[in-house]
Amino acid sequence: MSHEHTRPRPGESAPFHFESVWRVADPLPAVWSVLTEVEAWPQWWPGIAAATTDDSGVHPGSRAEITVRSPLGVAFDITLSIEGLSPPRQVRLLADGDLRGVGVWTLARTGPLTAISATWCVTTRRRSVRVLRPISAGMHGIVMRAGENGLRRRLSELA
Repeated sequence: MSHEHTRPRPGESAPFHFESVWRVADPLPAVWSVLTEVEAWPQWWPGIAAATTDDSGVHPGSRAEITVRSPLGVAFDITLSIEGLSPPRQVRLLADGDLRGVGVWTLARTGPLTAISATWCVTTRRRSVRVLRPISAGMHGIVMRAGENGLRRRLSELA
């Protein structure tokens, strides 16, 4: 997947690039509905320890505060802001906080499945995170696989 690169600011790391694809059997509108209920993420996504929104709905400019916990116990406090949106197919997010950069989530129906592609390009000022660069893709993969499995369970509960 191609993506926009985040340019590091002074004192920030080189960019981290993460790409994930989830596949679920549920229709695109149902998947979009669950993904846009950010405050419910901690209920089904084990890697999300906390999530709150500004209660303004899902539109450009709306924001959420999330805490992501890695399998190693490292917590990341991140503010997500919607920069662009094409419901129910795509959302472009700006991340700030412990990670800074851009994320694009794209949903598409591919045969009997809905594919959810997530691409992130982020930097950090945290030295402890920079040291973990060699294992960062693996840790991100674990968090995302748990999210995919949690999403399947959540969609099943709602069906």
